[in-house]
Amino acid sequence: MEKLRGIDWPLVASILAAAILAVPLWCVTIPGMPDYPAHYASFALIGGAPSRYYDVVWSFVPNLAAETLVPWIAHLVPLTAANRIFLTVTVLLWAIGPALIQRALFGRANAGALAGALFAYNANLMWGFLNYTFAIGVALILLALWIAQDARRSPLRLAGFAVAFTLLYFCHLFAFAVLILAIACVETGDWWQTPARQWNNLARRALTVAASALPAALAFLILKPAGAGESHIAFDYADSMLDRAGAALQFGFDNPAYALTAILGLTVIAGLLTKRAYLHPRMRLAILVFAVATIAAPEWAFGGWGVHMRLPPVLGALAFAALEWRLPTRILATAAAVLLAASAAAAVTTERLWSRYDAQYTEFRSHIDDIRTGARILTVLDGDSLGWDSDQPYWHMAEFAIPERDAFTPLLFATRGQHVIRIRPPFDRFAAATAQQGSPPDIDELEDLAAGRADADEDISGVFPYLLYFQCHFDQAVVIAGRGPASRVPAMLRNPRHHTFYTLYDIVPDARCSRS
Repeated sequence: MEKLRGIDWPLVASILAAAILAVPLWCVTIPGMPDYPAHYASFALIGGAPSRYYDVVWSFVPNLAAETLVPWIAHLVPLTAANRIFLTVTVLLWAIGPALIQRALFGRANAGALAGALFAYNANLMWGFLNYTFAIGVALILLALWIAQDARRSPLRLAGFAVAFTLLYFCHLFAFAVLILAIACVETGDWWQTPARQWNNLARRALTVAASALPAALAFLILKPAGAGESHIAFDYADSMLDRAGAALQFGFDNPAYALTAILGLTVIAGLLTKRAYLHPRMRLAILVFAVATIAAPEWAFGGWGVHMRLPPVLGALAFAALEWRLPTRILATAAAVLLAASAAAAVTTERLWSRYDAQYTEFRSHIDDIRTGARILTVLDGDSLGWDSDQPYWHMAEFAIPERDAFTPLLFATRGQHVIRIRPPFDRFAAATAQQGSPPDIDELEDLAAGRADADEDISGVFPYLLYFQCHFDQAVVIAGRGPASRVPAMLRNPRHHTFYTLYDIVPDARCSRS
């Protein structure tokens, strides 16, 4: 698809795809993202919501995109609308990024950019990894600008890139690393295509990239505060390979689009083999490196979980951005229509899944007065009742009570070195200290936790050590159930208030509390 009467139709189509993909965000009050409620509570605290348990302590953590932008937007509109605006911009950046990279590489966008736009719906967005997803969208735009400015990188422009890279670093560290890796690959690929391949030319390119990234690198070395669990790196390829394959495209949480991912991948392979698709030489090394990194990435690194899910959608977006399809205009137009229809189908599917969780979140918030003012709340999962249903969307639901009931939960994002929320002593002793501790206990673990039996289950010592003798430190419990029969409730949970998918209990201290 070429320019028609001065209008770049593939770019316009990418913007249309972005608008379609953003529609579900405006059809629900709270999207079904597991991390969303915790972010919502954090933004409310940053915006001035009073709390007896939490403080806002600003520091130079490289994880600040939403923490700075959403509360600022919330001065103009309600907080839920501010979140929608932030997420809409995130989707827009992901959707138009591949088209802009194509323009920079080939001088025009093509229908393949619409396939790249689909990767805006990925596991990171559906989990609610807000800072990373937004920052990668920005990184795609910056990569397009870097390529487009290849012959015009004056000192002033390089200074501008240095500022942009530093801001990206503070948005999210991993996104900054992704961008620098992509730029390094692009520059190396461009150098490899030059006939002479002079080493001083490669050195000049390397120095240009290094100089632009230097302020951010210094910020990392000098300003980044020490965090909890940053040395923990874990690989588990057997358990994570399916997650990697499903992370590239997801239409709602835990709803991977395996078939569409396979179709897009096979289309790329077929296009390259038949020479109907041309992979730009500057991007060949980048695609290879990101493909290897996608397969090799650990599950845990730098104190964060889900590292193995970060790169698959980036690889997908970059792959379609780097391709030029040499097909008749009629076929490209048909492909564009099909891809826009796929975007609409993805939006409809996502909206339906989000609506289910939105209704449950709304139910919880409509009964928020059941939670006592100032209560310390423990979320508990009834795994047997939930069965095969995803429990992750409920992990942080209790955080809605933090700004509305001045409550405390142990799972609000307050990890040192990663977030700006701090838990006041002594309550920090009863909260998750690392991302590894960031999930609720199951109801069948409560009796061991109440008795202080740390060796009864490896999860108790590794994931829930702060919940030993929980009955002495928490006031109420939110027990999440599914469609199966409810499990037996331990004796320290009393006075149930039943709702359609959860029950609120009072937690009663026992004689062990005097010894805990």
